[in-house]
Amino acid sequence: MARAAAAAILVGGVVGAVTFLPFTLAHGPTSYNIEREILGWDMHRWGLLMGTVPELLIAAGLWRSRERIGERRVTTAALAVMCVAMVLFAAMNLFFGGIGPPFDLFLLAPGSVVVALTATVRGPARALLTALAVACCSATAIGLIPLETSDSFGGYRVFGLIAYAGGNVLWAAFGAVLTRSDG
Repeated sequence: MARAAAAAILVGGVVGAVTFLPFTLAHGPTSYNIEREILGWDMHRWGLLMGTVPELLIAAGLWRSRERIGERRVTTAALAVMCVAMVLFAAMNLFFGGIGPPFDLFLLAPGSVVVALTATVRGPARALLTALAVACCSATAIGLIPLETSDSFGGYRVFGLIAYAGGNVLWAAFGAVLTRSDG
């Protein structure tokens, strides 16, 4: 059961990281959608895939792994906030038929910081939780920059690389560490 939960995090992270590439190629380098198709799908379909499947897999795996990550109540509460944010984000994306604004980061950033600070896992698992917290906080900060300003320095692409590509690679690595060990 523990390995299956860790594998869900791993697979969710891989799907999210891999899907970022066709999504961003279809969308374009700025906040303005250039409306291309990659492999027959536009950015809405790629975004729908990127904003639902990884979120649901990671949330399910994370919740099932909560006791391995940390036994403290504050850790469990922060993990619950993160999982609920991911599920609500996936539901929002399903409702709108594509990836929407990353409102989940407003809960993932503080939740991930609390988990990184209070988790009882050690070694690579703790380092990855810390890196995830940094990625979530960085993405939130970049996401708060007005799009006109952000587009002028490639902020849209930087945001995507941190939030979606990098964040999902970190989730995949975290899932891999959990599958190999007790955390």
